[in-house]
Amino acid sequence: MDKSNEAFVYQKLKNAIIKRYIKQGTKLVETALATQLKVSRTPVRGAIRRLVYEGFATYETNKGACVIEPTLEEIQGTFFVRTQLEKAAARLAAKQITEMQLKRLRACLDEERAIFTKRDLEAYYRVNDAIHLTIAEASGNTVLSRYIEELLNRTKIYLILYDPFFSMPIYPSIHEHQQVVDAIETGDPTAAEREMETHLTSAFEGMEIQVLPEDYISL
Repeated sequence: MDKSNEAFVYQKLKNAIIKRYIKQGTKLVETALATQLKVSRTPVRGAIRRLVYEGFATYETNKGACVIEPTLEEIQGTFFVRTQLEKAAARLAAKQITEMQLKRLRACLDEERAIFTKRDLEAYYRVNDAIHLTIAEASGNTVLSRYIEELLNRTKIYLILYDPFFSMPIYPSIHEHQQVVDAIETGDPTAAEREMETHLTSAFEGMEIQVLPEDYISL
């Protein structure tokens, strides 16, 4: 019973964070959340632990868990490093990508278009990750791939929090991903690097980073 309750609480809290119903920096108090959601503290504790693991919340000893509250400087710095690494990966991939990896990328592009029409955020970011990680893998550099995966996970949280995904009739990343893959497929390292930089710059600049309202909206 606690496991099903934990999944329920986790989804409730995650949705509230993504939709900005819970203000960034808000402390996640187990007793208050358990009362509000009519469950015991055990599933709330498990749900919060999962949110911390995924990066939606942070935990400090003697302070407890709080919804992530990244600074603009932190977001800029993370995107800068990710861009440099992914530019290198795209350049290397253009020189040696396999037909199987290209086939996987083409399938991801088709899936990405279909998913966006349904506005399925979680499914969209799964296929987005697959595109970027396949390019990283195609670089042939496992150290580079590992760092890209780590930064991809971190920036994904920022994009989920600030990206106007649901309000855009056309999502620029879909076209940008196609441009990156086309450049890699033609074997042009310079173009692949350029298109990757264009894409990640667009992703950062497209985020709606703003001060959120002070009020706490109920779950």
